Amino acid sequence: MREESLSREVRYGKKDIAELESASIQVHLIYKKAAELFKRTAYSRSVKDDLTEVNTHSVNSDGPRLAPAVLQKWIQTSRGWKCIGCELRQPDLTMSQMEETIDEKQLLLDIGEGRLVHAEMLIQAVVWSQYEKIRMFAPWLGDDAFYSVQELDVIARYIVPTYFSERPLHEQGKVFKIHQQYGQIPLYQEYVDAPSCCVQVDGGLLEGRLLTGVYVSEEQFFGLNPYLKDGDGGRTYMQASVQ
Repeated sequence: MREESLSREVRYGKKDIAELESASIQVHLIYKKAAELFKRTAYSRSVKDDLTEVNTHSVNSDGPRLAPAVLQKWIQTSRGWKCIGCELRQPDLTMSQMEETIDEKQLLLDIGEGRLVHAEMLIQAVVWSQYEKIRMFAPWLGDDAFYSVQELDVIARYIVPTYFSERPLHEQGKVFKIHQQYGQIPLYQEYVDAPSCCVQVDGGLLEGRLLTGVYVSEEQFFGLNPYLKDGDGGRTYMQASVQ
């Protein structure tokens, strides 16, 4: 996947930044709560090590390093901010080093019979499945629901519906996107239209959709990293500023 960085700024209002700062932490805690369900699942050793180290500091000869950060992917829509998923990133690495890290250490979950699924997208689908079932059976669950009322409101407001089958989205008449990399089972997510964006690169114009990357590290807001995603999946990163 191509990744480039530009000095061009993307401006955000103070209210938007305040909302993303709060919402990203709340979503992160919900992801983390759902991920606890997979502690006993058989990951490959390298993936288990990666997940174990997400909220710890590692120390080498150069001194302490920052723990890996979660890069949440947000889109500003007419219905407000929506989170379409996340990735594991190293915040103290250069862009090329981060790209190499992602390529070498995909967080893949073996769900049996040689079937793999992208762990972060799986968690997104699990969270939404739990949300719908809890809402459906709320009168009988009482105080035993997995998520609190506040957490359910966060899911409804910010997390994009993601399923293990296209059927619910077909029945609702919604446009959806299929997430399926080579060798992995597909997941189906309601399509969220990101704002169009055009930037100048190497003397030419590059068109794509504007997404906002939000870094969360050790349950703290780490910063914004907006980027343009082109039709081939390449990313051109830009700088965030407050207007």
